[in-house]
Amino acid sequence: MTLPLIAVATAIADRVSEYPAIVSGAAQSGVTGASAAYLRPSVVLSTTPSVLVRHQAEVRATDAPSATAAAASEPDPTTTPGAAKAAFTTYTIQPGDTVSSIAESFGIDSNYIMWNNPLVREDPDYLLIGANVLIPSVNGLVYTVTLGDTLSDIAAYYQTDIQSITAFSPNGLSSPDDVIEGMVLVLPGAVPPPPAPPPAEPEPVVVPDPEPAYEPPTSYDPPPAPALANTSTGFIWPFHGAISTYFSSAHRGIDIDGFGNYGATIAAAADGGVVLAAYQDYGYGYHVIVEHADGSRTLYGHLSDIWVTQGQYVSQGQGVGALGTTGYSTGPHLHFEIRIGGGAVDPLGYLP
Repeated sequence: MTLPLIAVATAIADRVSEYPAIVSGAAQSGVTGASAAYLRPSVVLSTTPSVLVRHQAEVRATDAPSATAAAASEPDPTTTPGAAKAAFTTYTIQPGDTVSSIAESFGIDSNYIMWNNPLVREDPDYLLIGANVLIPSVNGLVYTVTLGDTLSDIAAYYQTDIQSITAFSPNGLSSPDDVIEGMVLVLPGAVPPPPAPPPAEPEPVVVPDPEPAYEPPTSYDPPPAPALANTSTGFIWPFHGAISTYFSSAHRGIDIDGFGNYGATIAAAADGGVVLAAYQDYGYGYHVIVEHADGSRTLYGHLSDIWVTQGQYVSQGQGVGALGTTGYSTGPHLHFEIRIGGGAVDPLGYLP
């Protein structure tokens, strides 16, 4: 009903401008002719579509959202939700990098670059371009939980506290009981334990001289001297090769060179249970940790393949993996550690 009224009103407005002509025509043809000319259907019919079109355009313009409103309602494609903070990351060493420059760029103390990367700790001036180093997001140590670990033991050993570990949200711990073997944690404020004291030198075995027999017959040979006591502690060599890196406070094991022996069998140094069989791209690479009956542990690092699983029992001499160069490594070799009382000791003092 509204549209016809608008059409009529518009037609009337259009005809007002023609009023003198209509009056002149009325004088000649009479009022009836003028009324007929005024109410000609052609005027109404031709005007109505234009009004309808204009009205519909106005309705569409009112209903359609403005460009500003549309832009405001759509999310900004450059805006992304805040990513969760990572507990640690790996960084590829670039030409010109130093330990201090890397630490400064990540906002951490340079000691934590060295403490989390054994080869860097051994020689901070030796940075292998293209190699990966482990970078914690805070001043702390990255630790892989092994079978039997508890958070209280870990915190006490690395001189930090349980609250700091659980409160560090990237660790994903709601309680101290959530730790499981294989989990990688960052221990905020932790420091490495002091190096274990070197093994005590075994006391020399005094072999008494045999007492000469009283007038021994000349046909008898003197009795042999008793054999020296065996000082081996029960470990065997996991792989035979030249020592390329010896034990030190910065290098918690020995490196046995494996040049030309890639893929050779790495044997368990003693009977025990596998407490960890895992991979670290920033350190040991493929590595295995075996716990022995006396509580000591042995670690076999940079393997090319792992042949055992966590929880498996292995016998002395049984293969645990293949020699390789995974992780932070400069060539095929075995990184071998012996840990006693939770601390690393020089393997050469315990191998035959």
